[in-house]
Amino acid sequence: MAINYAGSAAYFVAGQHVKAKTWADAGEDACTAAIAQARRILGRALRRAMNDDEAAYAEGDATRDEYAVYEQALWLIENGTIATSEGTAALAELAGGQDAGARGSTPAVAALYAPEALRWLGWTVAAMVSG
Repeated sequence: MAINYAGSAAYFVAGQHVKAKTWADAGEDACTAAIAQARRILGRALRRAMNDDEAAYAEGDATRDEYAVYEQALWLIENGTIATSEGTAALAELAGGQDAGARGSTPAVAALYAPEALRWLGWTVAAMVSG
């Protein structure tokens, strides 16, 4: 399935994804831009293009590029500034500011990759605490 806004709408179905409302409330323009940026971020990390030709999801699939992109895009919407779908100027309304707390945003510098995106790519996420 193609990695695009239509595909994300199928992924973020109300009642099936805990953050479906967050995704829907962001609007198509912001979501489309976030998908484009997420695709660039994960593609660079993997050093490969994201796979647009995956077969339909089957129960038990462990890795899915499309779902990783959608989760990364959601993370960008929730946590930081996203570029436009062309990869240019940031969308100001997602850059934070005084109302950031109301949206539940956290500083974008906390991490670059969404934990759920990494899980869909088959990466394990761990934290080391020392001291």
